[in-house]
Amino acid sequence: MTNAAPSNPLSAADSVTLTEILRQAELHLQAQLSAAIAADQRAYTFAGLNAATSVLLIGGSYSLVTQQHDPNLFIGAVSFFVAVGLFVAAWLAVISARSVDFEFAGSQPGVWSQDLVERKPLQVSLAEQCQNYDEAIIANRNTMASNSWMFNAAVNVALASVGLGAIAYLYWVRHFVAALT
Repeated sequence: MTNAAPSNPLSAADSVTLTEILRQAELHLQAQLSAAIAADQRAYTFAGLNAATSVLLIGGSYSLVTQQHDPNLFIGAVSFFVAVGLFVAAWLAVISARSVDFEFAGSQPGVWSQDLVERKPLQVSLAEQCQNYDEAIIANRNTMASNSWMFNAAVNVALASVGLGAIAYLYWVRHFVAALT
């Protein structure tokens, strides 16, 4: 294992306690992995829906501004800008689900070689593994927080795009109806 800092408070624990701490840490790492995979699936689904809606709105926008009789430039432009916003949201969602370094439970058998050569007591090796897991849990938490922030940004961009599009549409309806009367 790696060289644990001499100040590792876990090195004072007995082997039974360290084994339980390792078991709990492995459960925590597995739960983090499951949550991260679920978040990636959610992000890709959200990205797909936004991308499809964006393509649909771009087609509608093109139809609105190119129709021969009475083209509607305002609604066409609104539709286009909402489509761009949804495309940006899809892009941000994909970024939030990109491949990242992620720490897993377990260890490579070869990393124990140095401990065997040094005849390190099992208790010390287990304490070092606990420290490694603690660092892995913190690293995963930071990665997940960063990706969560990016996904939330995607949701906010999508909501803002649709919201502003709805406001612009209501503005157009109000003026269009007023022009008819």
